[in-house]
Amino acid sequence: MSTLKNIFRNRVRLVLAGTVLAAALTACGDDEVIESGSHNWEMSGNKIVDIKPERYKLLRNPMTGWVLYAGLGDGLSDTFWEDYDNFESTAGRVKVSDYAHTLFIRAAWTYFNPEEGVYAWDDNCNTVEAKRFKMLVKGAKERNMKIAFGFICDSQDKHDNFTPDYVREAGAKGYITTTGSVQVWSPYPDDPVFQEKHERFIKDFAARWDNAEETMYVSGTGLGKWGESHSARYSTGNEAPRKAVIDWISDLYTRYITHVPIFVNYHRCLLTTRDFDWNSVDPDTEPILLELIDKGYSLRHDAFGMKTYYTTWERNFAASQRYNRPIIAEGGWVKGSHGNSIKGDGYADYADVRRGEYNEAKGAFVNMMDFRYNSNLTWGETWSWFNEAYDLVEEFIAEGGYRLYPDKISLPVFPGGSDNVTVTHRWSNLGWGYCPTNIPQWNQKYKVAFALLDKSTMKPVKVYVDSEPCLNTWIKGRPSTYETRFNMGGVKAGEYIWAVGLVDTTRDNEIGLQISAKGDITPEGWLKLTTVNVK
Repeated sequence: MSTLKNIFRNRVRLVLAGTVLAAALTACGDDEVIESGSHNWEMSGNKIVDIKPERYKLLRNPMTGWVLYAGLGDGLSDTFWEDYDNFESTAGRVKVSDYAHTLFIRAAWTYFNPEEGVYAWDDNCNTVEAKRFKMLVKGAKERNMKIAFGFICDSQDKHDNFTPDYVREAGAKGYITTTGSVQVWSPYPDDPVFQEKHERFIKDFAARWDNAEETMYVSGTGLGKWGESHSARYSTGNEAPRKAVIDWISDLYTRYITHVPIFVNYHRCLLTTRDFDWNSVDPDTEPILLELIDKGYSLRHDAFGMKTYYTTWERNFAASQRYNRPIIAEGGWVKGSHGNSIKGDGYADYADVRRGEYNEAKGAFVNMMDFRYNSNLTWGETWSWFNEAYDLVEEFIAEGGYRLYPDKISLPVFPGGSDNVTVTHRWSNLGWGYCPTNIPQWNQKYKVAFALLDKSTMKPVKVYVDSEPCLNTWIKGRPSTYETRFNMGGVKAGEYIWAVGLVDTTRDNEIGLQISAKGDITPEGWLKLTTVNVK
C-alpha cells in the first residue's frame, strides 16, 4: 500500500503548508475562521439587541445530543416505548425521549432484509423483526425523534446468520464460526455475489431512507466483527482484498446516500484480520481513513472508555479531525457482558465507567453520545447513566455537541422600503462540538437569516439569507461577527417584527436549526428581536 502512504505524506505536507494561510481565509470550507478586526455596531437608525443564551434546554438539532439505541433481535421488549417513557432515575420517573432525540437501530442485515427485495419497512413484510422495526419507527416519530441505522453483515459471535440466507443460496462464498453451540455463516466481503446483493439492499434502503426529515445518520460499513470494521476475513486467507473492499463499500454508501451523514469507525485496525491483537498500529489505517473522510465519511468509535481499544492513537486521530468531521461516541463497557472486568481498566464501579466514557468523549469533542439499550431496565447502560451518572446526562445536553446563538445584533428600525441596510450580528457556540455544515451531505445548507414577521400571524413576509457565515467555523470561546448588507426589496410600509433564525436553504428557507437563546421564539423557530417600522 505504498501509494496510500504517499497520499498520506502529501496530505500532511499540504496541511502544514496551508496552516500559514488559514487566518486569511473567509470563504466556507474546512479551514477555521477566526474573528478579527472591528465591526460597526453604532450605526445611525439601528437598534442594538442583546440576547441571553439558553444553556440547558434540549434542542432537537441534527447531529448533536444523546442517542438511544435499539436492536431488532429477541432482546427487544415489546413494551420498549412504554418502558422508556416511564424510566426510573435519580431525578424520579423520566421520559428518555426528553433527553435523547435520535433512535439508533443497529441490527443484522437479515432483520432488515429477510428475503431478496423484501424489507422491514414494507407493509407486506411481517416477520417478527419487521414488526419490531415498525413499532420502533412509529414510536420515534410520535416522540419527535429521528432514526439512525447500522447494518451488520458479519455473524461472528452471533447466534443467527446476520447476512440473509438468500445471499448464500445465490452462491456467495463465506465461512462458518461457532457461537456457543450454534454454527453461523458469514460472507467474505470480497465475494462478488455478496457485493451484488448488498448493493441492491443499500440502493433500496437509500431510496426509502436517504432523507434528512426522518434519518439522522447511517453507520456506513457493517463489515467485520460486530460491524465495527475489525477482525475481518477474506476469501484469500490474507488481507490482499482489504483495500479493494474498503473502496467498494465506501463507494457504495457515498453513491446512494447523499443527504444524511455517513460514519466509519476510526481505530488502528480498520478492516484488518487481526482479532483482539491491538498492541500495534496498522500503518495503512490512517491514510485509508483520510481517504474515507475525503469521500464524505464522518467518524464514530464504539469503545469509548475501554482503554485497550481507545488509546493514544485514537485520541490523536480524533484531534487531527477536530471541527473537520463530527464524532459520535459509543461507550464500550456493557454491564451485562463484562462484569468485573472493568477493574482491569482501573474503574472502581460503573459510575466510574460512565465518568471515564464521558471524559474520553469530552476530550474528543464529540457531538453525540449513547444510551445503550438493555432489556433489563434496572441495571443496564441507560439505567446506569440515569442512576449512576445523571449529572453527566444533563451536563452533556448543556455543554456537549453544539449550541448556537447570537448574543448581540444591530438592526435598522426605521428603514425605507427600498433602502440598503446593514445588520451587524455576533454568534457563539456554547458546546464543545461543532455544527458540521461542512460535511458534503449538508453542503453548507444551514444559514443565518433575518426575517420580517407579520405582526398578526408571526409568519415571515420577507427573509434575507446571509450567505457569508459558515456555521461549522463557530467554535466555543471564539465569537464570530458579521456585517450583512441587503436591500429591503420593496417591502410595503408598515410595522413588522425583526426576527433571526438558522434556516435550511434546501427547504425554502424554513427554520432548520433551533437557536440556543432565551427570548420570544415562534413555533417555527424564529427568534423575535424588535419592532421595525418600514417607511
